[in-house]
Amino acid sequence: MTNNTNINNPDRISSDQYEGDAVEIKELLFAFLRNWYWIVLFVVIGFLGARFYLRYTITIYQASSKILIKEEKGGGLSEEAVLQEIGILKPNSNIDNEIQILKSRTLMTEVVQELGLDVEYLGLGRLKHTELYTSSPIVLDSVHWGGIRQSATLDLIVNGPVSYNLLDLESETETTHSFSTPLVVQKDTFWLRYVPGRSRADRIQINIGIGPGRYMKPLEIKTVGNYSSVLSLQIEDPVPQKAIDILNKLVEVYNQAAIDDKNQVAKKTLKFIDERLRLLTIELSNVEGGLEQYKERNEIPTETSVTVSMILSEITEYDNTLTQEQIRLELLIAVEDMLSSGDVNQYELIPANIVLEDAGGLDAQIQRYNELLLDRERLMRAAGADNPQLMALNDQLAGMRQNIVQSVQAVRQNLELSIRETQRKLKELQQRINQVPRQERELLEIKRQQNIKEALFLFLLQKKEETALSAAITVPNARVIDSAISGGGPVSPKSMQVYAIGLMLGFALPIGLIFIRELLDNKIYSEADIKRFTQTPVLGAIVQSKSQNPIVVKANSRTGIAEMFRLLRTNLNYIGKGQSKQTILITSGMGGDGKTFIAINLGISLSLTDKRVVILGLDLRKPKLSKYLAQQSDYEGVGITNYLVSDIEIDSVIRPTEINDNLFFIPSGPIPPNPAELLSGGKAPELFTYLKQQFDYIVIDTAPVGLVADAFLLEPYTDISLFSVRHGKTPQQMLVGLEEMRKDQKLKNPAIVLNGVKAGKGGYGYGYGYGYGYGYGYGYGYGYYEEDRKKKWKLF
Repeated sequence: MTNNTNINNPDRISSDQYEGDAVEIKELLFAFLRNWYWIVLFVVIGFLGARFYLRYTITIYQASSKILIKEEKGGGLSEEAVLQEIGILKPNSNIDNEIQILKSRTLMTEVVQELGLDVEYLGLGRLKHTELYTSSPIVLDSVHWGGIRQSATLDLIVNGPVSYNLLDLESETETTHSFSTPLVVQKDTFWLRYVPGRSRADRIQINIGIGPGRYMKPLEIKTVGNYSSVLSLQIEDPVPQKAIDILNKLVEVYNQAAIDDKNQVAKKTLKFIDERLRLLTIELSNVEGGLEQYKERNEIPTETSVTVSMILSEITEYDNTLTQEQIRLELLIAVEDMLSSGDVNQYELIPANIVLEDAGGLDAQIQRYNELLLDRERLMRAAGADNPQLMALNDQLAGMRQNIVQSVQAVRQNLELSIRETQRKLKELQQRINQVPRQERELLEIKRQQNIKEALFLFLLQKKEETALSAAITVPNARVIDSAISGGGPVSPKSMQVYAIGLMLGFALPIGLIFIRELLDNKIYSEADIKRFTQTPVLGAIVQSKSQNPIVVKANSRTGIAEMFRLLRTNLNYIGKGQSKQTILITSGMGGDGKTFIAINLGISLSLTDKRVVILGLDLRKPKLSKYLAQQSDYEGVGITNYLVSDIEIDSVIRPTEINDNLFFIPSGPIPPNPAELLSGGKAPELFTYLKQQFDYIVIDTAPVGLVADAFLLEPYTDISLFSVRHGKTPQQMLVGLEEMRKDQKLKNPAIVLNGVKAGKGGYGYGYGYGYGYGYGYGYGYGYYEEDRKKKWKLF
């Protein structure tokens, strides 16, 4: 409690502010303690809510694996290396491409089809559904769609190994079907099969037509390190085994797709060889048949002479060389036409590894070109046509295409020269054959054609085997470092985290609500609240009376509330500076603050000191004085209003009380239409002059100052003004108005009485202590006195 001298003492005011802040924190802590049961209740609810959430939320598991992406190493300075050097391609662009391929819809669609994930089996419960990945007692073997739709949902009840019931949720009907016959639903036909020894789920839901998008979203692929070729694959799913199968199958499908891409050149080469072998087989059959017919027709039993055989062998050697050179020339011309044909065959694979082995590194260029084409095709599927890496790859292919065309033209020129030289030598040998007899010469020509076809046939068979062997030993793109494995525990929901959140919410929610309630509460609860808004001294506090009787002070009474009125009586001496006679004005900010209650009991307390006391009922608008002291309404008898408007004597309106011989009261009388005019009239001074001569204390019960100006009209006749503040009822704004009145000196010696204090609220409990700037402090404990103890023991 601050003294009026504190107004001119800034240090003291600052100290009081710190004290007020500490009191606010203390009151807030008391508010939490008073509502401890709500906090405990909410914490229990939070724990139960977390447990309920964990019980009925679908548990998510995570599976992970690691693979190594093999990078092809090329010698020399490639165009890709140059592009990486100048910053067009990132060093790990190939890894990024492979990540996009692994995430592609194409691969996931194949995974879904091979694992049968397009069909989902759920065991239905009341609140939670469980996926039956490999344990469903009913399995869908096949389905035939009779319409446009490609998805359906079947709700089934298992009756046993023979039959089941189909639930129609729209019509709420059930139909029984047998596993031996197909199920027809809206033109769609389903073949279902019962698998014994699996889950005993009674009700099963089959969702058909699950797309790859469901499994693409939880799939996460990232590199291990910044420039590493090791990829970490992770996927989350309610069934850990399914997550493991998806990752393993995804790597398998990815490797197979990479092998198929690499074997495209081999497939095209084999197709070319097979076509040539088919034609050579026909030609070789015709040549062998013609040789046989020629021998039979000319009756040639033996072979040609040694000389002829030597010439034939030499001619055969040159024919083989010429044939291979012509095949090379045809292939070079085909390659040149393919690369020079514009956009038609711009990105078509070139047959390789057939006859261009020694063509000045041309085979290596074609092989590299085909590899880039395959990379482009895979990147096109994964990233789209607008990908920057794809555009850079297109530029790289265009440059290589020009280089290959130039190399082909150079090799073609050299090959044409070699063909002309071989033809010249064959012409010389042909002239030597012309000198041989006609039959031998004709036979020699036929055998020559046979040898040419046989040599070419064997050559193509050899190349076919080489190509097939190359395709068979193609290594996959990825090497599995760690096979897919589940982490064990669920990743969502995390039980400890959920319990922590539930308990935190259960604790924070009531704390927040209590804090908001206290923050929005603008009522007065304690002396600390009063000191924040006014420097008016607090004279005392009165606890809330549990009795219905408004008179709580009696002779020889030792209750706590009676002692508080005695304390209030004692403190009046300090406010009144020891005056033997005092006029005490009691008012409030609004109705219901207990000013009449204080006036009556304070008057009784003063009368018990052998002082003559009169209580004036000057609340002329809502009088209650007679109701409390005489059990009748004020307007039923003669009162102050009668005196103020007529010529009756003052003694005629003064009434004694049965409480004490020294206690008198004057009721208000009939309610006047103009109370303010009556109080400001000429008879009011005569009234107070007479009463001060006859009584030691005059206690005035007047109207609230927050509503009307009656109290201000009585200020000249008073010595002390008591302002009643009702605990938990009086708004804080009323004290702001009281502070303005104090500064403007509208009330004489104002002081505050905190009335109706409830146990515990505001940090008081049942004990009170006040200091009033004079160095004195008083404390009284409610329940400490004998009468309170007797009442307490009567409860048991």
